This record gives sequence, structure tokens and C-alpha cells, in this order.
Amino acid sequence: MRVAPLTGLVAVVITVVGFLLFGDTPGVGASGREVRSFYDDHRAQVGVSLYLLAIAAVLFVFFAACLARVVRDALPSGGGWLHRVVLAGGVLLAAGFLVGAALTLALLDLADKSSASGPALQALNAVNEDFFIPFVAGMGLMLLATGLATVRVADSPLPRWLSWAAVALGVLVFIPWVGFFAFMLAGVWVAVVSVLLARRSTAH
Repeated sequence: MRVAPLTGLVAVVITVVGFLLFGDTPGVGASGREVRSFYDDHRAQVGVSLYLLAIAAVLFVFFAACLARVVRDALPSGGGWLHRVVLAGGVLLAAGFLVGAALTLALLDLADKSSASGPALQALNAVNEDFFIPFVAGMGLMLLATGLATVRVADSPLPRWLSWAAVALGVLVFIPWVGFFAFMLAGVWVAVVSVLLARRSTAH
């Protein structure tokens, strides 16, 4: 489908909107009372955020599958295995989004339950706030595999600078403190590549 690559662009936009709606969630050191108060007061917007992130997770899998096919077709005789890593990265990214959304949903459900103790909410919130490694790693794998596969192909489906950018960002996301900013730039990369692949598909 010609519009299939655009799932990446839509996923990035929905992800940005979803995280913006979350707002300033309680930090790792927040007390149980603070956690309960936040999720009880922001029930509607957090619920919408969770729904958007679940949709984004599905779209990221579609984009990863599309990107994996492009990478596979770019390799000589469809050889190599990097296209499988591209898809695996997209699936890991989506799984991270969905598990993170599930943890937040648990906080949302427990916030108005008197049976949920403060320490329990505090512990669950700490896990939720630090749950970023799976989707950051998934994004890193998807970009790194794409970059390594396309940067060495003469007739690459991507401009050379985008392939090198994918390699660089795919490495940087795994570096502490730098990874957060690299992850945001990776979202820009996905949006740009999504549009380029859609235009390339239309041209053919």
C-alpha cells in the first residue's frame, strides 16, 4: 500500500500528543498521596493518553514491517538478516509502549481505591516512571539495523545522510543521559523517512 509508510509519521504525531497529555506526572520520589492525587485529578486526560499510545504502538509495528521490507529489498538478492532486526525493534518498541500504558492504567484504576495503600502506589509509580528501556531499545534496534543495512548499499532506498543518522541515533539511544534526546531525534527520523518512503512508493 502506498500509504503504509505514513504509519510512521502518524505514530510519531500520536505519540507526541499522547505524552503531552500526560503532563507533569509524579516523579520517582513522589509520595503515595501525591501519586493518588495526580491520577485522581487527571483521570480523563490520562485515559485519552493511554488510548493514543496504544494506537501509536500498533502503527509503529506496521511502519517497522514496511521499513523491514524496504531494507530486505535493498539488500542484494534479499540476503542478510538485518531486516529481521528492524521488525524486531519495532515490535519491542510497541511492546514497551503497551506495557507502559498498562502500568499507567493500573495507577489510574487504583488511584480512587481506598484499598490501595500509599506505599503500593508509590512503588508502582516508581516502576512506571522508570519503564523506558524497552521502547528506547526497540527504537535503537530499528534505526541501527536500518542504518547498517542501507549505508552499505549502492542503490539505497534512503539518502546516505539518513542512513548514517540512523546508525548514530541507534547507538546514542543506548547511552545514559544522551539517550532521551536521541530518542526524540529518532522520532524526527521516523517521520522524515516515513514521508520519503511514501513519496518513493507513489513515484513507482
